[in-house]
Amino acid sequence: MQATEEVPAAERTAVYRLYDEAERLLYVGVASDPRVRFKQHERDKARWPRVTARAIEWFDSRDEALKVEARVITRELPLHNEAGVQWPHHRLGEAPAPAISTTTFQSDPPGWFDHVAERHQSLVVTRNKVPLVVIVPYFDRGETES
Repeated sequence: MQATEEVPAAERTAVYRLYDEAERLLYVGVASDPRVRFKQHERDKARWPRVTARAIEWFDSRDEALKVEARVITRELPLHNEAGVQWPHHRLGEAPAPAISTTTFQSDPPGWFDHVAERHQSLVVTRNKVPLVVIVPYFDRGETES
């Protein structure tokens, strides 16, 4: 895979894709200066050493680039993007239970408690639509599911 390294005009924005040696898509991002962003990834992300190839596509506006990034994340399912991924089926399989946001979880304890404890149903708690934890009801040895 070959990257297109061109010097951007001030308003142009790039959508970049990072790949590993098996050409698996690791991450998709947006940057006005990908070289600076890559240095940030190198400094902050433990996965950076796995990056062996990158592709850069330029757009005339940041809004256009953000739309393309969202489409790419949804369609190409990069391994390390979390924003915009409702439930990462490609990594986790189907959602094991209904989901609620952390906001709902914090603001409505009786609602989720009733769901888990009284209905004996699991619940996925998410933040920004990314799964954080699955709450699973506990059953005593003598108790059975209804």
